Amino acid sequence: MTDENKLKIVKAGALPYYVKLLSPEYDEDRHTVSVHGLWMLASNCRDYLIHEPGCLDGCYLLFQFLNIVFKPYT
Repeated sequence: MTDENKLKIVKAGALPYYVKLLSPEYDEDRHTVSVHGLWMLASNCRDYLIHEPGCLDGCYLLFQFLNIVFKPYT
């Protein structure tokens, strides 16, 4: 995905949909897809993600969960 396309996706209003998929009403598969999409956008659209209500909270909780389930190699 090009940086230009990332910006177009964000400016088209996709972030609230990604954040909604992070809510508890959706299953872990949708959470994973949402975080992956946000991760892809983060490299070029960081400021948009920071200012999107609920975006960082949802990602933080999911990353916490993933860190517990998938222990990093030591």
